Amino acid sequence: MQRCIGAMLIIIATTGWGMCQAWKIEECYRQMRYLRKLIFRLRSELQYSRQMLPEAVLLTGKDAQEPYQSWLLSLYERLRNRQGTSLSVIWQEEVKEYLTDAELPEEIVESLGRIGSELGTIDLQMQIRTLDLYMESMEQRMEELHAEEKERIRLHRCIGITAGIFLSIILL
Repeated sequence: MQRCIGAMLIIIATTGWGMCQAWKIEECYRQMRYLRKLIFRLRSELQYSRQMLPEAVLLTGKDAQEPYQSWLLSLYERLRNRQGTSLSVIWQEEVKEYLTDAELPEEIVESLGRIGSELGTIDLQMQIRTLDLYMESMEQRMEELHAEEKERIRLHRCIGITAGIFLSIILL
């Protein structure tokens, strides 16, 4: 009886692990879609509202969800105060501080940190084009991830269940 209960607990635990891994993949894709939406909004604030970069960051950050809201509002404060450093340095520091723990692929966070060096120091059209290029690269990465997503989710779920059954058989 104890072995059967143990076997069931192992199957439940490994299935839970598989579901957790599948959730992480889904969450990564959701976070990328949300970040794309924020970058698009920032682009719109610059292009159509003709806001300066700090004000566009503030307007975008007011309605954002965490951790993006903290990132954008902190970025706004530092841009407003300038604190003796360049926009590039401020942008990279804020991205590293707030978005490294977000469920985003590392290359997306790194490229987001790099676009700060091209914003604020060039004319409006170049800033918009920089954001467009970033969104294009993000779209490409999202397409790659989406193509793999369903297969990887199913794989993680199957591995979790199969591993639990296999371990249960070995232990019985």
